[in-house]
Amino acid sequence: MVYNLNIKSIILIVFLCIPFSFSNAQEPAFGKYGSIDRQVKKTPDSLSNNILHLHQYLDSIGIDDEERIRAFYMWIITNIKYSDQVELLYDKHIYFYMGSNNCASPVCVFKKKKAVCEGFSNLFQFFCLQSGIEAYTIGGYISKNGVFQDRATHSWNAVKINNEWRFFDLTWAYANLEHYGIKRSTNEFYMVDPYEFVLSHIPLIPMWQFIETPVPLFVFNMGDEIINSFLEKKKPNYNYLDSLKQYKSLSTRDKCLKTANEIYKANASNKYNRAIEYYRYAFLILHYQSSLEDKSLEELDMARENILEAMRLFKTSNDVSSQIMFLKARDNSLVIQHWIQVLHNEKMKLRK
Repeated sequence: MVYNLNIKSIILIVFLCIPFSFSNAQEPAFGKYGSIDRQVKKTPDSLSNNILHLHQYLDSIGIDDEERIRAFYMWIITNIKYSDQVELLYDKHIYFYMGSNNCASPVCVFKKKKAVCEGFSNLFQFFCLQSGIEAYTIGGYISKNGVFQDRATHSWNAVKINNEWRFFDLTWAYANLEHYGIKRSTNEFYMVDPYEFVLSHIPLIPMWQFIETPVPLFVFNMGDEIINSFLEKKKPNYNYLDSLKQYKSLSTRDKCLKTANEIYKANASNKYNRAIEYYRYAFLILHYQSSLEDKSLEELDMARENILEAMRLFKTSNDVSSQIMFLKARDNSLVIQHWIQVLHNEKMKLRK
């Protein structure tokens, strides 16, 4: 079914984060959420300035995880606006370039009350994790009908509910809310079964499909009929629970390398998202692991190796996003190189 979204704000979402066809996902019984939705609507304005206090309030509305998740979901899609902001940024070292000022972190999204799909997903994940509910923000592809896809363009969430994995797309729910109203918004993209969700969303790597017969990207691009046929005929060949267990055992930075490797296996043409993971790996070493003085040459050499690979991949594309990320990676590579030289000099002094 094709939706003609005429409202200006929704056009932005359609263009940037929402495909032209929607999944006919099986819906949970939404009538039971009436009380939750009404309490969310009555959230005191005084909580709008403190993300932790808001979480505590929303968490207290539900008597179980499913109701808490509903409260988080409804508050976000009724209070966070979709807004894509691309601004001209200035840096004295590189003159002018196009940059993005979109919120991605939960605190930023909460403060500005606007975001793109990644921001919606990260805030929802934050609320779930604060309540001890296992949840992930997942990036992936949404275009179909044979369209070539060289990078992920959308983000959504997977949440473990009653020991089962279900999917949520708050950005698409927001779009429906804006155009069709509260009733329709609560009937789309909420707690969707993995086998239904894969008809409209396919993650960067197979693990995040949460199914035992992962759908390849080329099958996804052929549309619903081919996807369903694939799922019916293909025998189970993948243990996503084992893969998730192994993934969770990795350090934060090693998860980046694991993801980059899996992206290459799933879609070798996707250089951008691979580069992002290499960049994140180096960035974590540089900024989050420990003080620079405590870092080893081995750590910094690994950071340099991965950020140079990120730069190489970013440079293969001329689009604005790739150019921006190349410049960011280049700046960080210079910092890494500086600290490698500092540590090398100190090592030489000790030898003397």
